[in-house]
Amino acid sequence: MKNIKLLAWGLTVAMTCLATLSPAASADKSDAVTGREDVPFAAEDVSTAESDKATASLDTLSVDISDDFSPLSYIADYNQIDMITYNGKPVTLSLAGNTISLSCIAASSLTIKVINLDTNNIVGSNTGNGTVSIDLKDKLDYMELYYAHIQYTTDGIEQEQNEILLTADANGQVVFIKSPIYDFNVERCSECWTDDQSLAECLEPQNDIECDDPEVIAIAQEITAGQTDEWGKAFAIYKYIVNEFAYDYVQIEDQEYVYQDDALSLLRRKVAICEGMGNTFVALCRAVGVPACVSFGIGEDVQNVLNNRALQNYNEWPNHAWAMVCLGGVWYSVDPTWDCWNAYEGFDHENGEIYYDSATYNYYLVPLEVFSFSHKICDADTRHGIETSGNAGASARYEISRDGVMTVYGSGKLEIPEYVNGYWKVVFADDCTITSIGEACFQDRDLLTTVILPDTVTELCDEAFNTCEDLEYIYLPEGLTYIGQECFDFCDELAYVYVPDSVREIGRWAFDDCPRLIISIPAGQSGFDDDNYVKCLEVIERR
Repeated sequence: MKNIKLLAWGLTVAMTCLATLSPAASADKSDAVTGREDVPFAAEDVSTAESDKATASLDTLSVDISDDFSPLSYIADYNQIDMITYNGKPVTLSLAGNTISLSCIAASSLTIKVINLDTNNIVGSNTGNGTVSIDLKDKLDYMELYYAHIQYTTDGIEQEQNEILLTADANGQVVFIKSPIYDFNVERCSECWTDDQSLAECLEPQNDIECDDPEVIAIAQEITAGQTDEWGKAFAIYKYIVNEFAYDYVQIEDQEYVYQDDALSLLRRKVAICEGMGNTFVALCRAVGVPACVSFGIGEDVQNVLNNRALQNYNEWPNHAWAMVCLGGVWYSVDPTWDCWNAYEGFDHENGEIYYDSATYNYYLVPLEVFSFSHKICDADTRHGIETSGNAGASARYEISRDGVMTVYGSGKLEIPEYVNGYWKVVFADDCTITSIGEACFQDRDLLTTVILPDTVTELCDEAFNTCEDLEYIYLPEGLTYIGQECFDFCDELAYVYVPDSVREIGRWAFDDCPRLIISIPAGQSGFDDDNYVKCLEVIERR
């Protein structure tokens, strides 16, 4: 589970598929520590936007643009968007003077409409095959926003997009408007490498991605039977998930049950939330030799992407997960959650019903120019580390190596910036004298499996390792006195933790939602888990 718990703000935001990646926390728990899960946007930026799965419908866009949004600031430096059909055939949307054109030789049908974003009035449309164009001369007002709604059908598979904004510049020429987070997404996608070593790593098993399991392999082979290339295999897997799986509306409310989001379990149940669908797609792809990885970020709608300053600038608290797949040496984004319209609804994990609806394929192989109007990419679960270094507090710094090991240097309080990710192990230099692991320091580090803290550490602040769902081992040194609230909450791979005798306080929910954990605690610390929603497997109180 990703276990991102969103504050409802009195809205229905946390009740839908894009608002959370886990069961929502109770008001008491989410209010106790203001952190990553609770406040994905600053209070003044609260809105109801992309948290509704229904916003994935591509009939029309309904957008209320704030007065301070200036299209002039976001005129794109490109006049062509290169897309791809489900089977790898090129689709091109291009601008030339007053004309917009949609081209795809492989498509049996092409449709393009240009629509006023404010009124939803159609200002031009055309349908055909090969290439269709619209002359927009004198039809677009200067700096008024419009959007292109395009459809292309290939071998009976229809795909469409409408998150493509346009306007007319001072010379009356048609220009694309780029998403305010497009450049950010381009930079984040730079971690998806295509060298042989990196692609080979994206074929290996990971936690929740059991691509080497015989049952997963057998299912993947059955799904892709008859497919002769990577394009066919990847689409067959995607088609299987969006048609056969159902989105789990029960899970996002259930606080009493720890849900499994590993691919093997989900292939048996076929009910999942977003990360589970991403894990399953990736595991099946890897099982048949197609490189893929899970990607985490923020799911939004066009309105919030254009209006939300926190989203555009500093917010990197994920509320959604999807996948990326490498086809023909190029990485593409795919979002099975937003193309799956089946729903599991009911009272609990065991008592519910699946309601089936038709799948779509609109979020399959989406180019960044379009994807960036609905998704902010925070991190991809690639296996390699990106060689980087930086400050990590007033007197500390970090370095990350190619093999994904973070080395910490310095003293005092360790504060790893929220955007630093992509490492599986943390080690401390021999002369390191770190005394405190800061609040949310390692929160939601997707790959982190092993941490050995130095003997100088005396406190673990609130949420220090919260939602490190792959964390399997941590060494807590003698001399540690405080373990903060929600410190290891949702670290559901932890199997054994020895809490040293020096610890005087274990914060509320510090080891909540750790169902596999056997924990050994000092005398006098019993009761630390009284308020836990999901108890540890076993608590051993030493005498």
